[in-house]
Amino acid sequence: MHKTILMTGGSGLLSTNWALSIRDEYKVTLLLHQKKISLLGVNTEIVSLSSLEECLSVLEKHQPDIVIHTAGLANVEECESNPNLAQTVNVDLAKNIATACSNQGVKLVHISTDHLFLGDQEFSTEESVINPVNNYAKSKFLGEKQVLENCKDALIIRTNFYGWGTKYRQSFSDLILDKLKNNQQVDLFSDVFFTPILIDELSKRTHQLIDANTMGVFNIVSSERVSKYEFGIKLANCFNLDVGLINTVSINDKPNLVKRPKDMSLSNTKLCQMLNCEIATLDEQLQILKEQEDKSITNQVVLDIIPYGKHYIDEDDIQAVVNVLKYGMLTQGPKVAEFESRIADYVGVKYAVAVSNGTAALHLACMALELGNGDEVITTPNTFVATSNSILYVGAKPVFVDIDPKTLNIDVERIEDTIKISKNIKAIFPVHFAGLPCDMKQIKKLADKYNLAVVEDAAHALGATYNNGNKVGNCEYADMTCFSFHPVKGIAAGEGGMITTNDFDIYRKLTLLRSHGITKGNFEFPGVSRPDNSLVNKDAALEAGELKRWYYEMQSLGFNYRITDIQSALAISQMGKIDLFLDARRSMVKVYDKAFKDIPNITPLQAHGRDNSSHHIYVVSIDFDKIGMTRHQFM
Repeated sequence: MHKTILMTGGSGLLSTNWALSIRDEYKVTLLLHQKKISLLGVNTEIVSLSSLEECLSVLEKHQPDIVIHTAGLANVEECESNPNLAQTVNVDLAKNIATACSNQGVKLVHISTDHLFLGDQEFSTEESVINPVNNYAKSKFLGEKQVLENCKDALIIRTNFYGWGTKYRQSFSDLILDKLKNNQQVDLFSDVFFTPILIDELSKRTHQLIDANTMGVFNIVSSERVSKYEFGIKLANCFNLDVGLINTVSINDKPNLVKRPKDMSLSNTKLCQMLNCEIATLDEQLQILKEQEDKSITNQVVLDIIPYGKHYIDEDDIQAVVNVLKYGMLTQGPKVAEFESRIADYVGVKYAVAVSNGTAALHLACMALELGNGDEVITTPNTFVATSNSILYVGAKPVFVDIDPKTLNIDVERIEDTIKISKNIKAIFPVHFAGLPCDMKQIKKLADKYNLAVVEDAAHALGATYNNGNKVGNCEYADMTCFSFHPVKGIAAGEGGMITTNDFDIYRKLTLLRSHGITKGNFEFPGVSRPDNSLVNKDAALEAGELKRWYYEMQSLGFNYRITDIQSALAISQMGKIDLFLDARRSMVKVYDKAFKDIPNITPLQAHGRDNSSHHIYVVSIDFDKIGMTRHQFM
């Protein structure tokens, strides 16, 4: 009969990999805090372990033979900025788990860290003097003390591990491999040393210690002391990646980091003597890592709920946001202008105005065109409600023109007929549905013929191109183009929108309207050589020919549609990966096209426009009558 193991920190890198390596020999249950996941052959359960009573209740319910306590707050910066949270997670929780295990007679394995020492010597042993240099190390050491005091036969493992992670929880090796595979530079410390071990080797040796009925502190690490840089080189060589992309840097050149020990290497002599074994070399471990890639935890952990708004976020994105939170202005700061410039350069347009979301972008576009009561705007019914709602916000009326069933975009052939029917059409709002650009050349011809404005709704289409190869958003066919940066879009800012234009007067209106209609009259717009000299009440504004401090004018009824520097920083970082995102979407489209090719009654749409589309979503047509189901039943 298989022994039962409970693992805390169940959605984490260590526990998921560990469970994967032992699921055939043990009955494993991952205890989850909030994130619900599924892993074949492993039980999962969301529990609260915030009190001793709750810990006892969980143990009484499951009657485990072993508890492996992996849960902890491992972010050094977060532990430093929030010591109370570090105390709660790394100390108090460890005490409760240890007390509960002792009470129930359950074997406890407590996972600790290699951060505990000053970092001035090589290969620290289990008996080396503890000297924490930050709150993370201090809290982990105090956690060890609580475990030893409250569960006398507990096994404490000091280690530094790596393995295949998930997109939401990556290991050090993942971060290096991701960048190298995408031909990105990697900066690694040449003066920080450690003894990293593959999770499979870590779990193997831990279970050998359990079987030997050991207790107390053991270092389970590799036998090789390497710098972070040397580890990266070994990793790159194993995976046949370009080592020239790896740069050597010093931790001394990172002044904003919380202090860390420079040498975290641990000795595994006690372990090897106890088990009469030799730990696999780093090269051997990395070869195993390589062999695991296709069947790694990355491909086996499944979130029970597929989130609608999930997007790829990496450490660069997180650091970009953290830097603003630590050192920058949270709103109305330089990151907004930088984001605007980044988008303008990317699409090839003169001006870009960042706003709070895509709906705000469409609304301000209507206001900049001075649309109002009695005006009508041609658009498509096949779009999100924001397109037509923005027209209604200003008192105008949306007039729907049906779509081409193959492109799913507005049917250009029908636009002119609609224009002729009404005398009040003032603009056309084409929507690039699913990322496939409309026939903007023909729409522009009609707009010029009838003196109509054009606003492209490109919420789906960042990165899409027209037939001439130019990017959507360069406004060669439109007065304005509107983008969205919701998490499901091409890049994510949480929320956010952008309006692009080549018209300075429109640009100035947009910048006024997004911020209450207020101008201070004394700044130059980014990329614009002439200052804003449009102050109305110059007598009140000027003194001795100079603008008074804190003087501003509200010149129109605007809105607070400002985007924050936090969102902008995230979006800027995401823009650095836009081509990778687009390539990934193209690859997925090819997989879908192949999968649906020979399935009767299911027809992929927009197939003719694959080269131009940004592939926001993949659309198929299903003949529900022939498959004998309603749409509701099928979904």
